[in-house]
Amino acid sequence: MLRCLTLLLLLQMPALAGAAEFRVGLLHGDAEVFDYELSVLRLALAHAPGEHSLRVVPLPDATQERVFSLLDSPNAPINLFFSGYSPERERRLLQVNVPLTRGLLGYRLFLVKASRVQELSEITDIETLRRHAIGSGIGWPDNNILAVNGLKLVTSRYDNLWRMLEMERFDLFHRGVQEIYTELDRPQRSNLAVLPGVAVVFPFDYFFYVSRQRRELHDILLTGLRNAYQSGAFMAHFRSHPAIREALARAQLEERTLIPLQLPETYQSLTKIPARYWYRKKSLAQHH
Repeated sequence: MLRCLTLLLLLQMPALAGAAEFRVGLLHGDAEVFDYELSVLRLALAHAPGEHSLRVVPLPDATQERVFSLLDSPNAPINLFFSGYSPERERRLLQVNVPLTRGLLGYRLFLVKASRVQELSEITDIETLRRHAIGSGIGWPDNNILAVNGLKLVTSRYDNLWRMLEMERFDLFHRGVQEIYTELDRPQRSNLAVLPGVAVVFPFDYFFYVSRQRRELHDILLTGLRNAYQSGAFMAHFRSHPAIREALARAQLEERTLIPLQLPETYQSLTKIPARYWYRKKSLAQHH
């Protein structure tokens, strides 16, 4: 009897100390743009109990909805994905409640055609922003936030959005602070520019998601991220990662007019995540 009880208790314990294989899907198949997010995943696994392996699975042609369908499928090529928050994703899957970029993804700069910078510099508040069409991806979870704030969106696949911006199918292409400069620095985009002087801001970030059938993967990641924060390793990594350092240096957020966006009621769980996990500067703290 005692032996059976001990076995039952062992089966109920999270398999943190085992060896799990993580197969993370990579949207657009773009490891350069997502270098920081992948580095946080490696940091989490390094600080979790057990010896775990990681494989990056490029998904260059998949939409986000297709990726999430894969997570729910048996024998899928992936068992982990990171993506922007949405209430539907939080309900459907297990979300690891530690924001990967400390909320930098919620600081949005705008890419524009370089020839239109002066014209579009009229944007200084929400009213002037509403006059212009903004390019955004199909199924991107922050589309709801932008739309609730009265902003006009033109949606398409990620790869198409670059051509559409050049063809002026919309005026502005919103990108996170930590991704915009990596994307812009590619040679074929020399005719584009970051709109100076302005940014929009709202509580938002990437989170890790796994199937509700894979609680052990969720627990490994959550434990690893918490351990990394507790030891100081997460903050040291955040401050030293080249993509984050360069993004903050080039974005000069404190020199920009910040346009705060309101969260829809269904997104309010973001505000319940502990403040220690969000990026702050004295002049920006009121926006969190």
